Amino acid sequence: MKLVNTFVALDGRNEVDLERPRNLVDLDRVVSRARSGTEPRWTSRVAKGVKALSYSVGLHLASRPMAEGNAAILFYHKVQRRQVGVWGEPVLDVREFERHVIFLAREYQPVLLSELVAGLSGRARLPRRAVALTFDDGYRNNLHLVAPILARHGVPATFFVTTGLIGTEGWMWAYELEDLFSRYPPEQVCRASGDPAIMRLGLLGLSPRVLMMACVEYLKELPHGVMLDVVERLRVAFPIPVDDENRFLSWDEVRELSHHGFEIGAHTRNHSILTRLSLDEVDRELRACRDTLEEELGVRPMLFAYPNGATNPAVTALASRYFEAAVTTQSGLCSPASGLLELPRIGAPVQVSELAFELTWRYLRTQASRFALAP
Repeated sequence: MKLVNTFVALDGRNEVDLERPRNLVDLDRVVSRARSGTEPRWTSRVAKGVKALSYSVGLHLASRPMAEGNAAILFYHKVQRRQVGVWGEPVLDVREFERHVIFLAREYQPVLLSELVAGLSGRARLPRRAVALTFDDGYRNNLHLVAPILARHGVPATFFVTTGLIGTEGWMWAYELEDLFSRYPPEQVCRASGDPAIMRLGLLGLSPRVLMMACVEYLKELPHGVMLDVVERLRVAFPIPVDDENRFLSWDEVRELSHHGFEIGAHTRNHSILTRLSLDEVDRELRACRDTLEEELGVRPMLFAYPNGATNPAVTALASRYFEAAVTTQSGLCSPASGLLELPRIGAPVQVSELAFELTWRYLRTQASRFALAP
């Protein structure tokens, strides 16, 4: 039987209405996505081994002469001191991140995102093998853990900050949910949410990690106000103080990053998934974020990152009113043919061997496509 939950806002109130469906969330698809992201199959393990072997024998060097006209934008969120996350899974700790930086500085040409955009738009020469490092959300460890490593190796970066969270003691709700599910019985968490779909997910016998990811995927599909109501109910039931791994920058710390030559971009005011808002709400999120950054830093930001990478033609059109370029989480390389308001990025929180393989594979595939299209 297909699991479908119907959620609707009635008269400004967040309620469940089975009679007048407006927003259908396919729970089967939500669970499938959660499983694919948390339960690696044996093929994934084999692929990881192949990537490690290819890196050790230097296969990534094959793309060196074939990178003309392309550039890569990498995206991270945070780097932490410990080697594992709350679920015992490897995460990008400071040592692995430094391996990334050393590899990128040796094999590529790290540039600021604004320099890469200038090259793509034809205003400047696009450096060969250009790569731009970007960090989303605005975590405090971006200054205290990430920036010293970047500075030590002379690698620039762009940090996209969520202005409404800067200087607060709040959580990014998805990380908060992860911590919450690791501390309390999952069934208890699902019941406390007060959300029928989450309670239904809690009865499916999923592992705690898959259940947590399914809840995150489900909440991302709800209208922003509905999602916030569910998260707030959980915060009241299970108050968890934010830890150093998840704390946001202060405005003084944002200014310090800028003072050290790093680039600051916009990431909305509240980290709302823009495709879940009305266009008036999107406009307010973009304008307020841009204006706050200009007021706090004394310079108007020209770069923007869509929260969760989510956009559509109407949202992109609004972004073009306020910013010169914007990045998504759509995976791929950039070229002069890329739309500046929907630039792809490659998720980089992986081992350096996997990052090297991903970049090499994409460069080689792009060049192969060019040769195939050549007369």
